[in-house]
Formats: sequence, structure tokens, C-alpha cells
Amino acid sequence: MGNGLRAYLAPSWCKRWLLLACVLLLSTGCSRLLQSRPSQDISLTFTVNSRLPGVYAIAGKTNLPEKTQITVAAIRYLYPTTSAAKNFNPNPTYAVLAYQPTEVNKGTWQTTLNLWETGADGRFQESWQLDQKKLNWTVAPADEVVFLATLAPVDRSDQLEQLESQLAKKNIQLSRKLVYGTADGQQYLQVSQTMAIALPTGNTTPPSLRPEELNGGWGNRFLIPPEPQNPIKLELPKERRTNAPVTAEEFFR
Repeated sequence: MGNGLRAYLAPSWCKRWLLLACVLLLSTGCSRLLQSRPSQDISLTFTVNSRLPGVYAIAGKTNLPEKTQITVAAIRYLYPTTSAAKNFNPNPTYAVLAYQPTEVNKGTWQTTLNLWETGADGRFQESWQLDQKKLNWTVAPADEVVFLATLAPVDRSDQLEQLESQLAKKNIQLSRKLVYGTADGQQYLQVSQTMAIALPTGNTTPPSLRPEELNGGWGNRFLIPPEPQNPIKLELPKERRTNAPVTAEEFFR
């Protein structure tokens, strides 16, 4: 009897097992195909363009969920110059020149940063230069400014899990190349871009003194701001308007 006839005359339970094996084989192959679908990493990119002296427009693209908040900042590294400062801490510090929050809207986000401020004498300066002379602080600024796009740190693991869950629905995975950690264990996503930007030049009309610059930071405390007027005109009622019982004093009137 041939093999084909033997297979045809095989018991019914054997045919059922053979059918089940084929189904398992096909389902295993399908699951492997589904698992093999490549996941897309998080995309977070941006460009920086100068609009006016000291003003920069930052525009980015991303596949993060809608309304995701991104904080954009510009920093400049400052290096110690004196031997005492180098011995105390040879590592550079940095100054935050400007920062602005923004939100993802249809896969894009944008904001504007003004890196210049006006000193007391009217000169354009960066934030770290305003009190440099007063503090007798000598540093060598870097030639470049670093622009950062950061997702706010999350202090709970479930917040990061919620973000990963939202991304998984779009077949996007949380790229560990973009994940950083703070000293206290918080995690955040960040990308950066470096651009050579010179220090501010030029001047303008000096600004008025700020309250923190007067009276040792207390301002003019003798100036009491006037109370705003009540926008509602109050009228005293001509007759008694109450349903409370008459008091004993009212009986003797």
C-alpha cells in the first residue's frame, strides 16, 4: 500500500492532530511576522534660524503625541580663567540665556528665543554678563551656544510608561539614545544643536531701574500702591431686608 493511500486511510484522530499542527505552524509564522515588524524610533529634530540680532526662531518636527510639552532653551558654557577657580572646579559652568515652553501640534512645534538683555547702561548683554562686574566674576565664554529641546523630567516611572504606551499604539519605541537621567533619578528626553554665536554688541535706551535694584532689593517700600476701585457701585437699602427675628434692641426703637 502506497504512502498516499496510508495517509488517506489514517485514523481520524491522526488527521485531527495533523490539522492542529498545521494551524499552529501557520499561527506561529504569522506571529513571527507581526513581531518582526520594525518599530520606529522617536523622531525629535529642529532647526535654528536668526531673525533679528539676538533673536532666534526654532522650529522642529516630531512623531511624539499631540500636546506633548517641549521646553526649548539656549545655554552658553563658561570656563574658569583664574588659577584659583580652576583648582576649585576645573569644569565649566553654564548660563541659561533664554527658554520657552511649546507644544506639539500636528507633528510640529516652534518657538522664539531672545538671547539678549539690556544692561543698566543700555548695552546689549547676555544674562550672565549683567552682574559680572558687580560679582567680580571672570570667565571665558564659549564661542558656541547650545540649543536644547527637552521633554520635562518625569519623577514617576508610570509617567514614562504612559508615554511608552502611547507611542506603542503608533508602533513607535522610546529610543534610549534620547533618554537621560538626573542625579535624583528623574528621566527626560533631550536633543541638542550647537551654533557659533558671538556675544552681544550695540546698545539702546537704558531701562528703568528694577525694584530689586533699589533699597537693597526691597524697592521703594514707602510707596504704597493705591487700592483699585470697586467696579460695583454699592447702594444701601432704604428698608430692612431680612427675615431674621426682630432683636430686643429693635423693640425699643
